[in-house]
Amino acid sequence: NVKDMYNASCFVECIESGGDCYTASCNILEQFQVKEKPKDVKEAHKILKSFLTKNKIILVFDNIKNQSQIEDVVPMDDIFASIGSTLIATTRDSNVMKDCGKEIHKINIEELDEETSMKMFITHSCGQESLPIELIEVGKRIVRACNGLPLSLKVMGAFLREKKRLRCWERALQKLKRGRKLDGDENNSNYKIWKILRVSFDNLKVEEKSMFLDIC
Repeated sequence: NVKDMYNASCFVECIESGGDCYTASCNILEQFQVKEKPKDVKEAHKILKSFLTKNKIILVFDNIKNQSQIEDVVPMDDIFASIGSTLIATTRDSNVMKDCGKEIHKINIEELDEETSMKMFITHSCGQESLPIELIEVGKRIVRACNGLPLSLKVMGAFLREKKRLRCWERALQKLKRGRKLDGDENNSNYKIWKILRVSFDNLKVEEKSMFLDIC
């Protein structure tokens, strides 16, 4: 288990540059199980530096658009204060981290092909080898709309798992097309499909967005 190789781990959903860095820093301290409560960003950085110097950590920043989204929350030099600490940054722009001054290992994540996507969606939506006959066509359209993104396929499948009627699947697909939230508790990860797909949608060009919606 990779996590067991470190003293502490943390996952951060990136905020926009100039956003609430204090809350983000406090969130990191909380995940590191640091009990001290900083009064401002400056103090949060001081506490983080002290912790990072003494611990081998793995820190994941998700969906960054520029390096400042990390630096504003945790100074880069502090992250690597302890030998063996690791920073993972997911991004759609491979040049984002080119000026960080540290050794970088790039890993390109490929989208799933349609066959593999279908298998993943089926696993999470019904747990069988194939979809019921009446759901096959709408299932294919949902899979194409997820565009080979594993997390989207997983969450969409989980959302539809207890919904066996064709009307429910078609309604979910239409809501996806119109950009409306799916029914359910927004705090439940199974209902965050729109937020997940929105990340991909917002990064498409105008003509690609039109193609994405036409799939539905």
